[in-house]
Amino acid sequence: MKRILYIMLLLTMSFGQALAVDYNASAFGCVSDGQTNNTRSIQAAIDLISSKGGGTLNFYVGRYLTGGLELKSNVTINLHEGAILVANPSYYDFIEKNGKRYFIYGENQSNVKIIGKGVILGQAAAVKTKIDDQVNKGIVTNELNTVRPTLLGLNNCQNVEIDGIMLEDSSGDVAELVNCKNVSFKNQIIRSQNYANSRGLVLAGSKGVSFENLYVDTAGKALVKDKASQTIAIKKSITPNGKSI
Repeated sequence: MKRILYIMLLLTMSFGQALAVDYNASAFGCVSDGQTNNTRSIQAAIDLISSKGGGTLNFYVGRYLTGGLELKSNVTINLHEGAILVANPSYYDFIEKNGKRYFIYGENQSNVKIIGKGVILGQAAAVKTKIDDQVNKGIVTNELNTVRPTLLGLNNCQNVEIDGIMLEDSSGDVAELVNCKNVSFKNQIIRSQNYANSRGLVLAGSKGVSFENLYVDTAGKALVKDKASQTIAIKKSITPNGKSI
C-alpha cells in the first residue's frame, strides 16, 4: 500500500510540474516597443499554453501594445516589474461580449492568474478620443456605458487570482465579475480617474470573492455588488480617504 501511495505521489508531483511550464512572451514574437500591435502574438501564446495543459506567460520590461485579449484556463500571466500591457485605443480592438467591450476578458474559464509587479493600462484619454470620433461620425450610436471598455471582465469564471499588478486608467469600470466563484484580488493599486463614472470593482452574482491589501482610487464607487454577490473577505483595502472599500 505504501508503495502504491508513493507512486501516486510521484505521478501527482510530475503532473504538477508539467503544468508549471514557463514561457517568454518574446518567444512568440511579442515586441515591447509600445508601438507594435501584439494582439495576435499574445493571444496565440495564451491559446497555446492553455492547449498544452497550462503554464506561465512571462512579460519582462517594456510596453506591450495590444488589443483585447481573452484569458484561458490554467494560464498564468506574469507581468514582471516594468512590464506594461497597454490598450490599443482603437474602439474596434476591444473584445465585444454581451453588448459590452473589454480589454482583458475571460468567460467560462478556471484556474487563471494575472500576477507580478507590472501594469495593465487602459489609456482612457486616447480611447475617449477614438470613441468620440466614432460617435461624431455617427458610426457608433450605442449608449456611452456600453461602448466604454471595461479593463478586466470575468464571466462565469472560477478560481481566479489577480495579485500584485496595477490596474490603471480604464475608460469604463476597472474590473467586472459576473457569476464568478472563488476570485481574489490582492496587493494592488487600482486607479482610474479619467471618467466620472469609472467604478473600481463591480460584482454581479459572484461568490467567494476576496480583497486584500488594495488601494482603490476611482472616480466612481470603489466597490459595487448586487445582493446575489458574496465577499468572503475584505482586508486592508482602502480608498484615498482611508476608508474601507
